Amino acid sequence: MTKNGYKKIPADAEKEKVSFVSCLFFRWVNSVFKIGSERALEENDFLPLSEENTSFSVVEQLQTKWNDEKTKCKRNGKNPKLWKSVLKMLSGKDVMVVFFLGVLHMFCRSLQPLLLGYLLVSLTSAEPQHTYLLYGCAVAMGVNALIRTLALHHFGYKCELLGIRISSALKGLVYHKVCTRKIIHS
Repeated sequence: MTKNGYKKIPADAEKEKVSFVSCLFFRWVNSVFKIGSERALEENDFLPLSEENTSFSVVEQLQTKWNDEKTKCKRNGKNPKLWKSVLKMLSGKDVMVVFFLGVLHMFCRSLQPLLLGYLLVSLTSAEPQHTYLLYGCAVAMGVNALIRTLALHHFGYKCELLGIRISSALKGLVYHKVCTRKIIHS
């Protein structure tokens, strides 16, 4: 324990695994909110960044991809394209997760009116209906809305994270270029 009864967040080696439910509902942020409500937050209060999310690693990754692109284009006699290097920087896993979450959200959006239509037709028909089917439809609408909302929030989170990575990498690449030119012209 350190000052004010605060326990420092463990390093990567000591850190416990976060459960799927905790990831799904962003519960891993709760401790930061609790500490923030008790006192002013400090840098040590936040979770440490993983290596893949540090500016140094994404800049280094983009620089490597950019150098490869320049070498390849020099051999072929073409102009290098930075956007190709940026796209190569994205992992297949990240792209697939974003794609899956987008498709899941669109599927749930399309399913909601169908469920609502079935429920309304069943309630307004003169024939007696099975109440279990109606309850099941109502529950399915609620579960569908929950899944749609979670998919949308995680889609936004992943897109924001990828945007921050790309932005940091591009800014670092420009920074290295400017610093290199200053050294050469000095």
